Amino acid sequence: MDTLINLFHGLLAALEPMNFGIMLIGLAVGTIAGALPGISFVNAMAMALPFTYAMTPVSAMVFLGGIYAGGVFGGSISAILINIPGTPASLPTCWEGFSMTKRGEASRALMLALLASALGGIASALLLTFGAPPFAEIALTFDQPEFFAATFLGLISVIAIAKEAPAVSMVSLFCGILIGTVGVDPLYGMPRLTFGLPALQNGIDFVVVMIGLFALTEVLEMLGKRGHGQGDAKNVRMRLPSLKDLWALRAPAMRGTAIGCLLGTVPGAGATVGAVVAYGIEKQVSPRGHEFGTGVEAGLVAPEAANSATTGAAMIPLLTLGIPGSAATAIMLAALVLHGITPGPLLFTTQTDLVYTVFASLILANLFMIGAGMLVARGFATLMKVPPTVLGAFIVVLSVVGAYGVRNNIIDVYICLGFGVLGYVMKHFSFPSAPLVLGVILGPLAERYFMTSMANYDNDPTIFLTRPISGSIMAFSLVFVIWALVPGIGGKVLKLFARRNKLTA
Repeated sequence: MDTLINLFHGLLAALEPMNFGIMLIGLAVGTIAGALPGISFVNAMAMALPFTYAMTPVSAMVFLGGIYAGGVFGGSISAILINIPGTPASLPTCWEGFSMTKRGEASRALMLALLASALGGIASALLLTFGAPPFAEIALTFDQPEFFAATFLGLISVIAIAKEAPAVSMVSLFCGILIGTVGVDPLYGMPRLTFGLPALQNGIDFVVVMIGLFALTEVLEMLGKRGHGQGDAKNVRMRLPSLKDLWALRAPAMRGTAIGCLLGTVPGAGATVGAVVAYGIEKQVSPRGHEFGTGVEAGLVAPEAANSATTGAAMIPLLTLGIPGSAATAIMLAALVLHGITPGPLLFTTQTDLVYTVFASLILANLFMIGAGMLVARGFATLMKVPPTVLGAFIVVLSVVGAYGVRNNIIDVYICLGFGVLGYVMKHFSFPSAPLVLGVILGPLAERYFMTSMANYDNDPTIFLTRPISGSIMAFSLVFVIWALVPGIGGKVLKLFARRNKLTA
């Protein structure tokens, strides 16, 4: 009852004209920034941090929370329309959303993604509201082995994502992991695979790889076919799907939401792991799993719900323990510290008004994200109506600016162009590029968590299996591998149990 009363007071504070207006501005900024490849809502939050100096702590958190909620969906807009993931978590959205766009179903894909994101975001905000205090005790047991296990699960999901060629997908994944090791070793400080080039000592940023493999490759593919490649572009209009259509997709949305909420609470896992795992699991349980990659709506809804469901869940360790669960929540932690507020269990008693206003504003942001997302998506949808040469030029310019803006380094532009050519060659020889990108994104995270776990636990590799939480995640990864590699094993197990029950009856 106390939680409901506090939430009601937080809702009133969030609806105050100043806080409400700031939230809407943050929502618009996040959605637009997320939709622009290379910009990302995390960079937008970092650039917005100085503006929070002049705000109250409540307004600052509401503003950053609005950018966070809007940015997660914003990355899906460019992923669906032009096959460029605005954020790493939008990578699975490309696989189904862009296929729908090529069939002339861009508006349907955008609306399904938007509604799934809103559902996942609201569910995670409610989880944050009612589950944050009890979670503090559980989260105290998280350490580097748990972070490694969660990242390992994300890498293992590539096996489930792979279609008929899991071996080739694993080769692509290991190539991505190898690319992710370029640069200075995070533990020993030694350069690796730099070939004496100072420009490579900072490593190869995954955003640059992602832009090259998806955006520039698509331009080359478009020019090679001398066609628009975007389906019936003139009919891109935002329309709400029918209730019957939404009801048919309730299971993928709920599964994605549950996975996102679960993995979002693990610091370091983040939206990318949640989206990839949700896509992989949905591919296994869906009766149309063999069609994934051709524009299956369940494969779009599940990861979209999952990546938004990580937003509120990632704030649980931030507010309860002072541990940021993602890059975005790390910026929110900085905003709290700048205002003299220390996150932790005492925050729920000393700053009750602040905490529950943040909870309420996150719920409101995900509700109003539907309207903001429709407006921004409608603006981006106009890109679909231009001639292919103009669209290709726009994508190239956007890609070059995005690649340069990652670290303000011209070398990143050359790397991006190189990966664009590589992606075109990989596509020509039916070599999957998505596992390579996932390897570049998750490989360095897995390495860092593994090395720090070894350093902290006397180089004992069994620590990942003997700790309850990490051991459970690793066991689930093993089950996931068996489920993915043995077709129909789920149905065979169910038939075996049914036959045994008949015999005992």
